[in-house]
Amino acid sequence: MGVETVAIASYLVVANTAAFVAYGVDKARAQRGAWRISERALIALALVGGALGAYLGMRGFHHKTRKPLFRIVVPLLLVIDVLVFGSALYLSDYYRADAAALTALEQDDGLEVRELDRGIAFVPQDPVAGLVFYPGGKVQAESYAPLLARCARQGVLCVLVKPPFNLAFFDVDAASRAIEEFPEVQKWIVAGHSLGGVAAGTFASEHTESVDAIALLASYSTADLSGSDIRTLLTVGSNDEVLNWDAYEQARSNLPADATELVVEGGNHAYFGDYGAQAGDGEADISRESQQEQTAEAIAGLVASLQ
Repeated sequence: MGVETVAIASYLVVANTAAFVAYGVDKARAQRGAWRISERALIALALVGGALGAYLGMRGFHHKTRKPLFRIVVPLLLVIDVLVFGSALYLSDYYRADAAALTALEQDDGLEVRELDRGIAFVPQDPVAGLVFYPGGKVQAESYAPLLARCARQGVLCVLVKPPFNLAFFDVDAASRAIEEFPEVQKWIVAGHSLGGVAAGTFASEHTESVDAIALLASYSTADLSGSDIRTLLTVGSNDEVLNWDAYEQARSNLPADATELVVEGGNHAYFGDYGAQAGDGEADISRESQQEQTAEAIAGLVASLQ
């Protein structure tokens, strides 16, 4: 659980506790004929995230339950709170890049690491092709820096997409920006891990004229690419227990007939990136470095087939 998630949860606890207590105090004061908390203040407590506490206070203390303003507004604010803060909690809880990933972002001899608008480019000298990479769902993009740095050292200019909320489907068209950013590159591959691979497939299906190949890591394409001449590489770990294998097999019909597959023996779902263990994943029998090195070599082979 990240700092953002803890901060949001802590705020909700404080806001709802304050609202619940305020409704109880106001009820007690009403019974004694003492100075009251204004209705505007009680509604405001619900408005700033304390709607659950306000609702429980109304029901628990039988307070303001006959007031149309409170009977309508507080439940409505509760629904809004669930949607807004529920989404915030969901999006703030994501897999974060580890130290090895952050180290891979440092400049290296013969390899330039460049910040882009919503992305990071790994630029080798005299690139032979370009690759746009969509990260897995709720995984910090920087987690894939070690893998892309490996690919870049083999002559492939790599652009790592940094989508909003760590969800690639909020920026499916990112590859268009990358292709425009580097007009000197003539051959382009779109790639992605897990949910990012689905986004890559969607982009490829809509831009067949500018995509030469696609690499799907522990992923599949829900878009139909079967009638295209896009070179396709599938890479999966044999110990992957996150990937929906049934969906993976069924989606093969969406790919060109000459699609190739690399099964990394002993690999799992999370080892394509550097973000720690993933919930529900199988245990890897090889190192993270070995899985990524095999993947980078397979992508290099895909690039070679385009020349």
